[in-house]
Amino acid sequence: MSITLMAYPMAFLIAPEEVKDEGIRIKNAEKDNNKNVATKNLKFIKVLTNIKHGELSPLLSEIGAFELYPNHYYINTTKLDIQTEIVGKYTTFTVFGTENSTILQTSAEALFTDLDRITNRNVRLLGNQETFYYNYTTDYASVKDIYSNLKQENATQIFTTQNDEVVANLNGQSIRYYKSPDFSNYMLEVEQKVTIMNIGMTDETGQYASYGLTNLKIQTNIKKDELRPLLKAAKYGFYEANGQTPLRNSYATLNWVENDGFYVAEFSGQNNTAITKEAEIIFRKMNIAAGRDLRKVNDVFTTVYTYNTNYTDKGVLINTLYEHGATEISENDDVVTCKLFNMEMKYYRQESGAYSLDITQITNESQCQDVINDLNEEYGLNIQEVTYNKIKERLQQENLQLESETVLDDNSIVLTIEI
Repeated sequence: MSITLMAYPMAFLIAPEEVKDEGIRIKNAEKDNNKNVATKNLKFIKVLTNIKHGELSPLLSEIGAFELYPNHYYINTTKLDIQTEIVGKYTTFTVFGTENSTILQTSAEALFTDLDRITNRNVRLLGNQETFYYNYTTDYASVKDIYSNLKQENATQIFTTQNDEVVANLNGQSIRYYKSPDFSNYMLEVEQKVTIMNIGMTDETGQYASYGLTNLKIQTNIKKDELRPLLKAAKYGFYEANGQTPLRNSYATLNWVENDGFYVAEFSGQNNTAITKEAEIIFRKMNIAAGRDLRKVNDVFTTVYTYNTNYTDKGVLINTLYEHGATEISENDDVVTCKLFNMEMKYYRQESGAYSLDITQITNESQCQDVINDLNEEYGLNIQEVTYNKIKERLQQENLQLESETVLDDNSIVLTIEI
């Protein structure tokens, strides 16, 4: 007699072949989705969230939204309408209420920034992505015209659904033309996904727990007597008592720390996109005011990226670094440091037992991303091997005979045991 045992050595880690395709892709808010969409009238935005049904009403009440009727809320301060729909166990938001597309996007961002702050998490993060659907009115009244336009724009995978919708891929984005009872012509829906760095285990819900950028430190050439005038010229303030500059576009925090006569800009927050966006905005404005790139020191840009991970096994971590070609690897209690290419890396254990990672990046961000992805892949493979061997050892201890084993596409293993 035999039984089949499903063993999931990778159930607590992203499958390695998926990790290598992941990266930090930051949404550029100032770049139009494509030249066609840029001319359209944005009517509403659908946003996928990880907010569960039981959380919804208390959260919306706390930000000052009141329920007009079931699943429809209104915020007086921003004049924003919110329709909610429970899809599975999570809530999808549809945000509308103003004809001005700029105000709509700004108000929607403020809404989700408030929800992030209250929940102390990125509420738009599902799996390793933030997913948005921008919906625009168009002048198209026929499928023929839509097809003609899509072909002119070199769209691919164009086809019509049973509901007379036209779907396609344009410039790497999924788009959909559909009829709405509220508008005479076709509506255009553009999907936008923001992929967040994903390092570590799945959480108890079965979703990938995504851990991304928590701090961003940028070395500058700003001298002490320059900081306040440059901030003022860029229309930012400075509180000398705590060394902070209030930010306008998110709840990210900016501290200025003096080091050897120059300032380091230290950004922190709960959201990858917010941190990077704030850094981009303020340095663009301050660079204009200064007439130079304030991030360049001795012709080098030095940035320290801090990530949370769910790496918990120091031995596997060190082995992974060796295999990947890291040099000058050293360990001191729960701190592991090394050099990899032109980057200095420092892993240090948190109270949770998992490691955080500081990467001092002195070349370019793309290389930093590639290194993290490769390390993720190799760490996952090493953990997979360790776990698999432990499963086999346990079978031997229990005097169970392994009859056969099969590795599936998702790296789970089917073990058939004789009993």
